[in-house]
Amino acid sequence: MKPLLFIVPLAAAFLSSALAVPEAPANDPEIEAIRAVANAYISAEPIRLREAFLPTMNLYTTGEKEALRTIPFAEYLARVSTNANLAQEERRASIDSIDRTGTVAVVKITTLRPKVKVTDYLSLVRIEKQWKIVNKTFFVEPRSTSTSASAPPSPQPSAADSPCAVPDHHLFDFMVGAWRTIDPGNGTAAPAEGESTVEAILGGCIVHEHRSIARAGKRLFDGDAYWGYDSVKRQWLLFYFDDQSHMQVYEGRSDAGYLAFYRERPDPDGKSILIRIAYAPTAAGGYTQTVERSADHGATWQPGGVTTYRSAS
Repeated sequence: MKPLLFIVPLAAAFLSSALAVPEAPANDPEIEAIRAVANAYISAEPIRLREAFLPTMNLYTTGEKEALRTIPFAEYLARVSTNANLAQEERRASIDSIDRTGTVAVVKITTLRPKVKVTDYLSLVRIEKQWKIVNKTFFVEPRSTSTSASAPPSPQPSAADSPCAVPDHHLFDFMVGAWRTIDPGNGTAAPAEGESTVEAILGGCIVHEHRSIARAGKRLFDGDAYWGYDSVKRQWLLFYFDDQSHMQVYEGRSDAGYLAFYRERPDPDGKSILIRIAYAPTAAGGYTQTVERSADHGATWQPGGVTTYRSAS
């Protein structure tokens, strides 16, 4: 597979406001300590998350087919840290309940974002007089129109604007430009370099990339990618074509609060493989593209390669 595709992670730095919390029992001095750990989680600040979580913990949820998905804490923290400087998304988080027995506790947290509701169950253990989150289970569900009616309305384009002027169509605008691409290679393949041009077309409704790749001075392929937002289905789609007869379609999915592109295909041995394309901006103004593969319907992921985009100027 030629990694020429994209993902945009939804912002991990948020404007948050803690809502009312049930009063702690007067005879339980540990409740305030547990609440402090829960508020550290709500903050989404990497430094506070490192203090709140046991480094060996995992996050658990299920995908669309209800297959178990396990996210190691290191992966979760890396995502939060990567997105710390992205545009903020308004959210409201509430600690709904705290239940403690001895040195163990469970905290339920509800987070409302503009389009989704996230329910977290944090399991805590008191270790050497400090409360630590030892695992998290969570569920993400779309918010209905009635649920989000209290949210302030999004600005609407004027009649003179393009139908694609609304923000949903512009998550990838920062990729527009001329780039040099670098694939580091692996034990069997040498590094590859290429050129990429990304432009917004059709009144901003579609973003188009043309990319050429060479290895050791020999051209490998030329390819084009198109992605855009279907306002009827409220879904991103990504299409890829190249001169090696590769034609691929990826569906955008909101996975644990992140917008990613997924495609399922058979391996040469006939087994089904799920492909996920991960994309993140860099501090230098470029971006990286990470390809991952899963042979168990998304429960676990294996690295497939990272491409770095740097300004061609």
